[in-house]
Amino acid sequence: MTDVTPESPWVAAKTVRALSCTNCGGTIALRAAGITVSLVCEHCGTTLDATDPALRIITRAAEAMKRPEIPLGTRGDLRGTTWEVVGYLERWDGETGWAEYLLFNPYRGYAFLVDDGRRFSLGVLLDRLPQRGGGTMAVSLDDQLYTRFGSTYGTWVQFAVGEFYWRVAVDEHVQVTDFIRPGTMVSSEENEGERTWTRLDLLERGESETAFGLPRRPANNGGTPAPHEPSPYRSMMIQALVIALIAIGTLFVTAIGASWTSTVTSAQISVRLDGAATTKVIGPVELPAKRSAVGIKADVPQLDNSWIDLDYSLVDRRTQQSFDVYATAESYHGSDSDGPWSEGNYRPDTQLSSIPGGSYDLVVEATGHRWQQQSSAWTNESTATTADVPVRITVERGGVFGGNIVLAMILLLLWPAFVAFRHWDFERRRMAPVAVSEDDE
Repeated sequence: MTDVTPESPWVAAKTVRALSCTNCGGTIALRAAGITVSLVCEHCGTTLDATDPALRIITRAAEAMKRPEIPLGTRGDLRGTTWEVVGYLERWDGETGWAEYLLFNPYRGYAFLVDDGRRFSLGVLLDRLPQRGGGTMAVSLDDQLYTRFGSTYGTWVQFAVGEFYWRVAVDEHVQVTDFIRPGTMVSSEENEGERTWTRLDLLERGESETAFGLPRRPANNGGTPAPHEPSPYRSMMIQALVIALIAIGTLFVTAIGASWTSTVTSAQISVRLDGAATTKVIGPVELPAKRSAVGIKADVPQLDNSWIDLDYSLVDRRTQQSFDVYATAESYHGSDSDGPWSEGNYRPDTQLSSIPGGSYDLVVEATGHRWQQQSSAWTNESTATTADVPVRITVERGGVFGGNIVLAMILLLLWPAFVAFRHWDFERRRMAPVAVSEDDE
């Protein structure tokens, strides 16, 4: 079989015959003489028998004529072959409608240009049967696996005009079963007399529009995607996720490197429970870096059913600018109807982030309190506590904030999450018509 290139020398004068409609008298162009079986008059819609020299009327039009978006007789180059539009029909499956253009090339025969309103697909009849693959829900063609898409459904011809290689008629009904893989669909059409298989290849955006002189359709024009239309967000989602994971890995490596801390100074103070506040100035706290994280740790192991409020003020010796933070060291225990219990934290840690470099003093104000039990019937008697409790204060510089790391991770994952949502929404719309019954399986 010889391929036809766009420069192939076949012209209308040799391939088109002018006939007269036996119903309205209008001139009809017969483009595939000897192959066409039925011819639908583009003036009145009457279906004629193209195999009868007298053009016997098969059916008369029941509705006003429509004009296809691509006029009959239009030629266009698709993937290296020049095709001519010889027929047009519209189909309906009870929920969704679409258009099919019958294309003809004297060397290639017939093909279908299927328009679902969003994208175009180029279909060719198969001259071989697909093989079963992966059970009853898949078929194999040319060593490629196609997965069953939904259940078998019925389609009806709603409108037809032009010439066809079969006896087309309005309300013509076939049962269709689709098998898909990204970008390609294999469909089985079956009626009472025969079953045919067609392979549909999804065309690139703008490919058909350029070939047949149509306005280019927008990339995102809504509607239900074709069953074999791959998600445009899938590759974008994978790329965004890979970039985000690399960035998160880099963030963790950086955080581990920055998590090193060093002790700047420490001191011990004595706090009287239920007494006056104790104030202590600890310093100097030297911060040589331009910006530093400062950690303040308190250790009060002798707390017993009591707590100490700790107010910290990190004061710049030069500017007297103060950075304030608060902590509580506490420890409680007792018993009730459920048995002994204990709670509290006598080693509270606090942190200050991004402190400017300089020389500082840490001013500590500590106030101690005893916990007064409400009922001795439900708790043990409080253990006697010494009047003065030692508190060890340690100041460190360096380290990272876990909250900042978590926030950075969330920000890095926002874009992949958004693209993943768009991909999920596309797949949800694409799979909306799917329903597989037990009988189909």
